[in-house]
Amino acid sequence: MSETSNLPGWAAVIDWFGYSPNFHDAEVISIDLRRDPEESKVRVHAWRRNRDVTDQGYFRCDRHALVTFTIKGIRSLKLAGWNHQNVLSSLWAGQTDGGYVLELPEIYGVDGEIAAVDISVSIEPFNVS
Repeated sequence: MSETSNLPGWAAVIDWFGYSPNFHDAEVISIDLRRDPEESKVRVHAWRRNRDVTDQGYFRCDRHALVTFTIKGIRSLKLAGWNHQNVLSSLWAGQTDGGYVLELPEIYGVDGEIAAVDISVSIEPFNVS
């Protein structure tokens, strides 16, 4: 498999966060599965964690975003553990010999892997209030 950075649209993710995020503690907001030829989507709420802390002692987070993975031509799908929070330990997406794969390893909630003909990514600001 090739690097996540080879995923179409990944440059915008790097531009937003200032680096290539690993999505630790990010939350899967929705998974919308559609039959071909329609696109499926996985939406993840992610943010940038800073080194400084708040008055309460928590790392300050900013640059909240909704990262959308658009999936075409699903070849295989493994999903388990959906719940009210769906926190990821990381997220990996990239090109394989036969297309693309999106891996969603869990901390709490959804865990899975989607292999498809094509996967691209887009990003938009996410309001947390």
